[in-house]
Amino acid sequence: MFLDANNIPYEPKYLDLLKGGHKTEEYKKISPPQIVPAIKQGDFKLFESVAILQYLAEKYSVPDHWYPKDLQKRARINEYLHWHHMNTRWKGGLLVMLKFVFLPHFMKVEVSAEDQKAAIEALKGTLDSFEKNFLKDNKFIGGDEITIADLMAIGELIAVDCLGIYVGKGRPKVEAWHNRCKEALGSHYDEAHKTLYQVGATLKASLSAPIDF
Repeated sequence: MFLDANNIPYEPKYLDLLKGGHKTEEYKKISPPQIVPAIKQGDFKLFESVAILQYLAEKYSVPDHWYPKDLQKRARINEYLHWHHMNTRWKGGLLVMLKFVFLPHFMKVEVSAEDQKAAIEALKGTLDSFEKNFLKDNKFIGGDEITIADLMAIGELIAVDCLGIYVGKGRPKVEAWHNRCKEALGSHYDEAHKTLYQVGATLKASLSAPIDF
């Protein structure tokens, strides 16, 4: 979304993770730990999504609001980005997807109802903290304009939408923030999440019962 929103040229390369597309020797030369995403510009290679966004925001002449040069504004963005990894990413979308989809359906590992419930509670706790400590009464995480922090958050929190879990349910601040992100990104938001919503019906059908959220 960041690249498209800022008209930065790129050539996408798609990997089938379920078939080990990220485990090839060719990809290992770009991302030694074989994780996604990663970028390659000439001989320069970089992995980790936050590092990539920070690099791109610095390298290209993008509007300042994405990653402000003002030290304190940037510190607020970095504050969220450091919190993001073990909270929004792990306890937000990933843990729920892991317990309800990846483990039981792709890896054929049995997951107890208690473990699934714990994943939902972790998501709720993360949303509580996200609202209280980062969103507050702001329009976006860093203030009045969208930043790379919002891009990171939206990518994780909206992933569970495909399971019928909407993180804005009963949370007016989160719902308003989500809508503002969609408005700020326009068609780039729709394009980035097109596949997510396409597979949503299939994933929902694979559940033994609707998820109580």
